[in-house]
Amino acid sequence: MIRTTKIRLGILALGIVLGSSLSALAQQLADRPKQVAVRSLAYDATQETVMEGTVLSYSAEAATPPIGAHLMLQTASGPVDLHLGGASYLQANHFSLAKGDSVKVVGVNSATRQGSIFLVRVIQKGGQSLILRTTKGTPLSLAGARALGMQKTQRQDGAR
Repeated sequence: MIRTTKIRLGILALGIVLGSSLSALAQQLADRPKQVAVRSLAYDATQETVMEGTVLSYSAEAATPPIGAHLMLQTASGPVDLHLGGASYLQANHFSLAKGDSVKVVGVNSATRQGSIFLVRVIQKGGQSLILRTTKGTPLSLAGARALGMQKTQRQDGAR
């Protein structure tokens, strides 16, 4: 009798563990499509558009993702949040932005968890133009940081 009770309790415990595991798996599968829909900042060069407008505000480090420099641009169709990449890249290329500046940008609109953002590949102000991203959407500020890191590593290796 005791042995039968132990077997029944073991089966019951196994059922509870399997049931909770299946419940957790079902929850993960239910959440997966949502994660894919808002996941990455996809850059499709075939979808590039050109925008012109006036700078409403510029932030070297925005509080909302994606991290990096953001520009709020007043266009004919309303204000648009632009992501420029790393502010240090703009500074290194002597490209400054201030409220009231007229700019022209080329890039792609992308969805984030906070809403829509325009990923700028090229920005132009006056006669000055600066490429901010590769045609695949990778910010050149990241490529510059990697190259700088490689240069430092090479210098250290050469010093040995």
